[in-house]
Amino acid sequence: MENININESRILVLKNRGIVIVLSIFFSTILYGQNKKDNIDRLSSISVVKDIRYATRPDSVSNDVSSDRLLDLYIPNDNKGSKLPVYIYIHGGGFSGGDKNQHKAFCAKLASYGIAVISPNYRLYLKHNKITGASCRSNMSKGLPQTGAFNQGLQQAIKQASGDAVLVLNWIKENSKKYNLDTNSITISGGSAGAITALYTGLSTNSAKVRVKNVVNLWGGIENNNQIINTNIPVLTFHGDKDDLISVDYAYSLHQFLKEKGNLSSKLIIMEGIGHGAPAYNEVINNKMETILDFLKEHR
Repeated sequence: MENININESRILVLKNRGIVIVLSIFFSTILYGQNKKDNIDRLSSISVVKDIRYATRPDSVSNDVSSDRLLDLYIPNDNKGSKLPVYIYIHGGGFSGGDKNQHKAFCAKLASYGIAVISPNYRLYLKHNKITGASCRSNMSKGLPQTGAFNQGLQQAIKQASGDAVLVLNWIKENSKKYNLDTNSITISGGSAGAITALYTGLSTNSAKVRVKNVVNLWGGIENNNQIINTNIPVLTFHGDKDDLISVDYAYSLHQFLKEKGNLSSKLIIMEGIGHGAPAYNEVINNKMETILDFLKEHR
């Protein structure tokens, strides 16, 4: 694996085993604010390994790459031999769409701070199973479920996505020496459906070969707080108060529940005037990256 260099056309080129992979990084004001030289300097120090298979291809997804068990690994080149903290970023898309490539700018920027960032694809259950009433909007836009439970189709989608997230955690354990990964410093994160998956995997499961150290929740939510068994894990939550797809009630409810359980490491940031998806993502990558980095340093 060779270093990535940024040229004047702002294209990253990675040579990996004789294959040239071209990864476009757009330094627009939407993504990074002012286009400063230090952004380019930081991102020039990253290598990306694409399409690593972390588990066998599921029979149920046919040739759908977006539902296959592949991951991209963003690695800072100069880590001075120290083990790299790991940040898993799970993309959103309502368990029916999306792909690991959709937020590569976020992953690359985070990796430039000395973090190994993993962006996986995973089984998109609702892409292959059309179930009435199973969407995130149907279940989460109006607040917490009155019955305390989601539609069974959404439950299954979360279960499958979290199962694949556990396989990513197992892959980290099995490949920690190869990529110099710190298995004692793993953060799981995601946006929207990816955040739902991250919360469920980090807070409600104990089946992986390594433990999750932190959760960064980007406008997700958990079905029922009584599902939480790992109440002491530090959680950083960002949620827009104008979110019309996943109600901000989920953020308030989770934070309050963790506080009541004695978790003093739960931090809630409500983004005023911000809706779901792109507006929230732009706010985080433009103005909240330092908050994420400070949280990771505090709880490493």
